[in-house]
Amino acid sequence: MKILVVEDEVYVADLIRTVLEELGNDCVLAKSADEADACLAGDSVEFVTLDVGLPGRSGLDWLESVARSHPDLARRTLIITGMHLDPDGVRRVALCGAGVLAKPFTVDALRDAVASQISSEAREPARGD
Repeated sequence: MKILVVEDEVYVADLIRTVLEELGNDCVLAKSADEADACLAGDSVEFVTLDVGLPGRSGLDWLESVARSHPDLARRTLIITGMHLDPDGVRRVALCGAGVLAKPFTVDALRDAVASQISSEAREPARGD
């Protein structure tokens, strides 16, 4: 599977990529929402891991944009964040259909969260706008 890892912390991005590539995935990295947009324009991305605290545009703003243009991909997105999501942030993530994994996380938790998000997206009917 082609996975877009949107994370500005190099160490965390490398860890996520390593774990997901060990599972047989192909990963591309983006350090900002703008880089992530460029990756979406050029690559056929099937899944996204997304940090909330990105430089420039926030991960939640980017996710909502993706939900409008690629709703299936928004539902195949896993938010990975060390930030506390307030009730509005939780609502925004839920409306997009994304999952959440809190930092710090274990390798097993990352694997399980990705598998769970893929599984839940497969069970969920497509939403109409």
